[in-house]
Amino acid sequence: MEITGLSLLSAVVAFGAGVLSFLSPCVLPLVPAYIGHLAGASLSPGAPSVRRTTTVSHALAFVLGFTTVFVLLWTVIRLVDLVVFPGFVQVLRQVGGIALILMGLHVAGLLRIPLLYRQKRWELHRRGAPSLPLSFLVGVVFAAGWTPCIGPILSGIIGLATFTDTMAQGAVLLTAYSLGLGVPFLLTAVAFGSATLLLKQFSRYFGVIELVSGLFLMGVGVLMLTGLFLRLPQYFNWGFVF
Repeated sequence: MEITGLSLLSAVVAFGAGVLSFLSPCVLPLVPAYIGHLAGASLSPGAPSVRRTTTVSHALAFVLGFTTVFVLLWTVIRLVDLVVFPGFVQVLRQVGGIALILMGLHVAGLLRIPLLYRQKRWELHRRGAPSLPLSFLVGVVFAAGWTPCIGPILSGIIGLATFTDTMAQGAVLLTAYSLGLGVPFLLTAVAFGSATLLLKQFSRYFGVIELVSGLFLMGVGVLMLTGLFLRLPQYFNWGFVF
């Protein structure tokens, strides 16, 4: 199987976009409490500790939940293009390119779109012992409930996926994005106590993160509108086979 420089670059970009989503102001502050709640842990001083394997396993189930939704979303888009509406992906590139530029301006703070401030948060009220299937379900709900928050960057990765040749290649990009969002969740679960303090320190960089995210979205939007993404292989023509 040959991996071109462009496909490898796309996967790296998708992973980085997932990290940006994790560091966003509406996700990062909630991560420790969310993981703790899933695993039955508490951030309160003097609260009983929970085994690391427990927090990691529940975080992993949570990550698998939203990864499943993101990959299925791309699969549906591709199936619509192949079966229902041939050419749908091309239309999506043009409309999506304009939308991404607007969302990029919003995320960077240059244009405020009220609709993107709305988000639905599903409150988890657990009874009894923690459950891995429930943690998976919460991950599924997270993918939908936080869409207005992480949706702009997720849309950018879907935009890049429309330039792939096969459904599987697009699914790889969505998986890479999910890993970028999910790996920090898992690292937080591994170092649950100390990671909480570290994550709080990132709040001072929210402005920079939003600016970088906005520039990323505008860049992808321009690539989608102009089709320049298809010309990038001439600049990234290195590749390897495994």
